[in-house]
Amino acid sequence: MNTKILVGIHRAVHEKVDPELEIYRKILQYNDIDYIDLDSSDPGFWQDVSRLTHFIYKWSHSHSDHQIANAIIPVIQYHMGIKCFPDWETSWHYDDKIKQAYLLKVNGFPVCESYVFYHKNKALEWLQSAEFPLVFKLKNGSGAYNVKLIHKKAHAKKMIGRSFRMSGINQDREGLYNTLKTFNFNLNKIYRYYGIKIRNWLIGKDTSPFWQKQKNYVLFQKFMPDNAYDTRVQITGKRAYAFIRYNRPNDFRASGSNDWSIDHDKINMEFVKIAFKVSKKLGFQSMAYDFIYDEKHNPVIVEMSYCYGDYPEFSTGYWDEGLVWHAGRFVPQYLELMDLLELPDLRQPDIQVNSPYLKAKIN
Repeated sequence: MNTKILVGIHRAVHEKVDPELEIYRKILQYNDIDYIDLDSSDPGFWQDVSRLTHFIYKWSHSHSDHQIANAIIPVIQYHMGIKCFPDWETSWHYDDKIKQAYLLKVNGFPVCESYVFYHKNKALEWLQSAEFPLVFKLKNGSGAYNVKLIHKKAHAKKMIGRSFRMSGINQDREGLYNTLKTFNFNLNKIYRYYGIKIRNWLIGKDTSPFWQKQKNYVLFQKFMPDNAYDTRVQITGKRAYAFIRYNRPNDFRASGSNDWSIDHDKINMEFVKIAFKVSKKLGFQSMAYDFIYDEKHNPVIVEMSYCYGDYPEFSTGYWDEGLVWHAGRFVPQYLELMDLLELPDLRQPDIQVNSPYLKAKIN
C-alpha cells in the first residue's frame, strides 16, 4: 500500500505474546505494510528506531512498562520526529488518577472531585471536616482494584497512616477479601491469580509487576450516590463509541463487572459530546472516559485511559463528530492505525474476538 512506511512495534515487556499488539501486526500484514519488532533492551534498538516512520508502544499497568515508556517515547517523538502511538500528549498521564484529575480540572472539564494530599498532617487536618462516605484510591490500578468505599473517619485515618508510613502500600496486596470481591468471587479467576503468583515464586520469578511502593500521597474521591452503572465513552480520532457498565452485585464499582449494555440508543449523548470536547482540546489520539452522575445528575468524569482491556469498543459502530451513527464492527487498532498512518483506505481484516465475555455480548 505504501512501501515508504516502516512501523516499529515494541515487544511486550512481560515476554509473552500480547494479543492487542498482535492485532496491529495482523492489520499491517493484511495491508502489506512493513513493520519490525523492537526491544529497547537490544544494543541496536536506537539504530533500528532511526529507520522508522512510525512507532507503537503498548503501555500496561506494570511498573516496568511505565519505566521504559517514560524513557523512550519523549525521545522518539520529540527528538527524532517519529510519529508515535500513543504519543506523549495521549499517554503521559496513563494509569495515574492524580495526573488525570489535575489535567481535567485545570482545563475546566467536569471531573469527579478529588482530594489529594502529599503531607500527612494536611490530610488529617482536612479529614476533620470531610463528608462520608469517601472513595479511597491508589493512583495506579485497573478493574476497580485498590478502590475502597470509606464510611468512617477511623478507616480513613488508617488509610492515611498506611499511605505515609515508611513501608507504604503494595498495590498488589490489598487483602484477601478485597481481592475476592474485585474478581467478583469468580473461582477460576481467583485460582489463576494466586496460581500464577505461587508458580512464579517457586521458580524464582518476580511475583508482581508492581514493585514500586505507593507512599507519601493519599487520594480520596467524592462519593457520588445513586449510580447503578457508569458509561464508558471511547474517542479515537473523530469517532466515538459508548456502552454502559453495570455495577458489580452489592457494590458501587462498575469497572471489571463484565456486565454491559452495548445498546447505543441507551447512551446519554451529553457524555459523548463532553468526551469529544476533551479529546479535541487536549489533543488525544485515543481516550476512554468513564462517566457517572453527580448528586445533581450532572455528568462527571471519574477516570480516563488511552488503552483499555477486554471491552467492546466499536463493536457495533461509531458516532462521528456530528453525532451521526455509522454501523459496523471496527477494532480499535484499525482506527488507530488509520489515523497514525494517515491512510483512510486502510483495510480491516476479519479479526476474531477471543474473549468469551465479548462474544456473548456481540453474538
